Amino acid sequence: MMPRREGEGVPGGRERPFLQKPQGVVSVVGGVVAIVAAVLAMVFDLFPGCEPRPPQPKLELSVVDVAREKDIVADWTVDDEPQPAMKDWSSSVLSIALRNRSDDEVMLTDADFAIESVTQLGCPYGAGASIVTARYDIKVPPGFTPPDTLTRRVPHEVPAHGTERIGFTIGPEVQPAGALPTVYTFTVTLAGDDGSRLTTDRVVFMNPQHTEAVLEAAANAVQHGTGPTTPKCVREQARKARELAGSARLVAPELKEYSKALNKIAGGP
Repeated sequence: MMPRREGEGVPGGRERPFLQKPQGVVSVVGGVVAIVAAVLAMVFDLFPGCEPRPPQPKLELSVVDVAREKDIVADWTVDDEPQPAMKDWSSSVLSIALRNRSDDEVMLTDADFAIESVTQLGCPYGAGASIVTARYDIKVPPGFTPPDTLTRRVPHEVPAHGTERIGFTIGPEVQPAGALPTVYTFTVTLAGDDGSRLTTDRVVFMNPQHTEAVLEAAANAVQHGTGPTTPKCVREQARKARELAGSARLVAPELKEYSKALNKIAGGP
């Protein structure tokens, strides 16, 4: 076979310049992109303020506290007979204040309560024939097994450059006579229609019902050896109350007071 001469087999009889070849164009463009990327990286290293930043979220958590209490409505029955609704059923309140720093209003859509634990806190004190169904915002159903999440719709509008405070009560869906005070440990994530998702710190929240009856039975057991419970149970529950009261930054004041009173009865710190 005869060797091909220069330019042979190419239209016009001449080899095309490198930059007119497809692989030449690709090589040059790739080199330019690499140089530009390297220059931008140097600029951002020398002048951090020049680096583009992602858009800031419109909503932010302003204040979260559990320092409030309110009376809610509770329906109840005795021996299956409906009774007039109670309007002074005491409940702790989780209060969340939101701030909107944007020029647009934001609508909250959902609140997810990621419940880590549910703790019955106290010793038996007696029972009766009544059943209470209080109208909590977040009702924890019978048989609920943590960790799990309960979700509630929260159609609250946060105005542009404004604030909005919302509150939640949490408690058992059904509360029979003889039920013990209940402590819920959870976080809350609020979702907005702009894609915002804001999560609170860990909250230790208490349903304060029946604390007086529990404390009275505990005192009788420790001081007189009488009643439906024992000093051993009182000491164990006092220890649990003390641990829960010191387990987070956001702790219901009712739990702190209950823990203090129960530990005083038990002879603890």
